[in-house]
Amino acid sequence: MPQNMQQVCHALRTAGLRLRQQDVEALSHWIAERVHRLALPGIEQYGKLLSAESTAGRRERELLTAQFTTGETYFFRDRGQFDLLATTLLPELIERRADQRHLRLWSAGCAAGQEAYSLAMLVDELAPRLAGWNVLILGSDINAEALKSARRGVYGDWSFRALDEARKQRYFQPHGDQWRIDPRLRGMVTFRRGDLIRDRFPDAAIGLDDFDLILCRNVFIYLDAQAVARIAAKFAAALAVGGYLVTGHSELFGHDTAPLRVRMFAQSAVYQNTAQPVAAMGFGEALAKIQVPASAALPPSLGIEWQAARVEHRAALSTPAAAPAENCACLMQTAWRHADRGMRDEAKEDCRKAIALAAFDPRPYYLLAQLAQERGEVAQAKNLLKKVIYLDPCFIAAYLDIGALDARAGNVELSRRMYDTARKALSKLPATAVVAPYGESTAADILAYVERMLAAPAGEIAASAGAEARSHQGA
Repeated sequence: MPQNMQQVCHALRTAGLRLRQQDVEALSHWIAERVHRLALPGIEQYGKLLSAESTAGRRERELLTAQFTTGETYFFRDRGQFDLLATTLLPELIERRADQRHLRLWSAGCAAGQEAYSLAMLVDELAPRLAGWNVLILGSDINAEALKSARRGVYGDWSFRALDEARKQRYFQPHGDQWRIDPRLRGMVTFRRGDLIRDRFPDAAIGLDDFDLILCRNVFIYLDAQAVARIAAKFAAALAVGGYLVTGHSELFGHDTAPLRVRMFAQSAVYQNTAQPVAAMGFGEALAKIQVPASAALPPSLGIEWQAARVEHRAALSTPAAAPAENCACLMQTAWRHADRGMRDEAKEDCRKAIALAAFDPRPYYLLAQLAQERGEVAQAKNLLKKVIYLDPCFIAAYLDIGALDARAGNVELSRRMYDTARKALSKLPATAVVAPYGESTAADILAYVERMLAAPAGEIAASAGAEARSHQGA
């Protein structure tokens, strides 16, 4: 890598952002322009500025983040998740807080406020149950300009593309060719500038603690693995016992989420802070505990392409050396820790060692597939996931990953086939069986999620997967 590009990468890492392949040229030009405008000696000094805990440093991180992330959003983005909030999560949280009579909700990375105000609408609709309660709805973002728009509360038609007409008429008033949010609803939300990477929380002194619900959606897709791990850990500490973290679909898959446990609902996977953190299991740890079947046959529905993968894989493998299962499990736990910290080369080496110990273990191939997705190497990721399924046809996560990759590529029909294959595999399991690597989620939970994906219109599947695709583009 050229020295100049190494410096660009370092500058980006200081802000916690991932370098996506499609941003390389634009980022180089943008940083060069900032170096010139700020009269800095070079990119190295720009990186130091991004690391500085000064007003200038905070401002520069804000500008860089705004330049290379998409702050555009809309009301009730992802109706499935908001349906889950309205019908299940918020009622559960209200029941849990009945004695204290307070509720604390945080939209982290709220952009121009649409997500925070969507939460406020749900709370308002639950108002009879919350009479006399102290309810906090906090919206935070690193972008000061976006927060100005949020406080102003005026939106164009494009922000309403997922909002039903009844809510639009109830909560908004015409304002020229735009719409202004009702002052009563505006008064329900508090907006605050915040840097999820740099800010210290939980912090009771400034009210950043004891949250019942944190929404942080379509934020992690822009961040490197180390930043994701730090923020997720801070979120876990800022949640009340029983509280929920809701992210974009699959944004934390492949990351260790302990002490949060994964709960799978029909509409989405979410993460809950439990009272038993020792028993909680992250995605990577759960993978390390998967038991490898002694023998397995490929489902006939996988077709000729999959049979070719089986032949290729069998030819590539030598007879595996006998090794205690715990040795491979330990290696995989270390591999996932390295991956979570952004140490990809170390994680790959751990996987290589695991394969040398137990060549027919699917777990290292699954992690290698995740690393390939992070590099934007979709074809390699799919080939590795096919090997996973050859080695363990009951490895549900591999089917779902391939389905998501196909959807992102616009191959909705192929995506549906993968989801359907996952559905058939799940239907053969006991409904209460806990399915690795999805924490404590049962086969019934995951089956409900898969059924929802299969019932969704083609456009919704592609759009949902497309929003996540940015998290797997080259870094």
